Amino acid sequence: MNKNETKAKLTSDPDLVPTSLDDASEESAVCSTSEAAQILGVSNTTIQIMVERGELDAWRTRGGHRRISLASLERLKSLRGARSVRRSDASDLEVLIVEDDLALRSLYEHTIDSWELPIEVSAAADGMEALLMVERKRPDVLIMDLFMEPVDGFHLLRMLRRHREFNDMVIIVATGLDDAEIAEKGGLPKGVVLYRKPVPFEKLQGFIEASLLRKQLSFK
Repeated sequence: MNKNETKAKLTSDPDLVPTSLDDASEESAVCSTSEAAQILGVSNTTIQIMVERGELDAWRTRGGHRRISLASLERLKSLRGARSVRRSDASDLEVLIVEDDLALRSLYEHTIDSWELPIEVSAAADGMEALLMVERKRPDVLIMDLFMEPVDGFHLLRMLRRHREFNDMVIIVATGLDDAEIAEKGGLPKGVVLYRKPVPFEKLQGFIEASLLRKQLSFK
């Protein structure tokens, strides 16, 4: 099915439930999450994250299926300039991994490398080393454990949140601690993304891809 046929089919779907009158009048041409992922060349998880961030316009049908505005996809594509990711040192995503387990640290690096995205990955074995690297490299995304010595993740988070220059840095915590254990240590700052170990790499990839797209758009 070509693009025009797809638009015609989806536009005539009587099961769509727009969230507003503006949606009904301006965003009549829609596609599914998987179709949006194909259009942008990213994963379904990336599309879901972009919808949650408000970077793509979407709503749900009466049957609970997500529909995404083709107009918002076209706007995003025009900003990107091309479907494929273009490598540029300035727009590469800087990712810092803070993990004291050498095997897991290596797994992070090899897995992220396998995605073949313009990502610059650095790694630190503890919170103290991470502080020095954060100051020097100013990463876009920090992926970290909580249980480390001599400086644990909770202390590292508190120190980072004291400095406004790091407010735009995305922080992802991957931990084996449960909610009660985290609360006992004082909890996590607002805005920190929490994943449980074993690390859900598919979800992590979607989050990283969305962060990369956002950075690339900032260079347009």
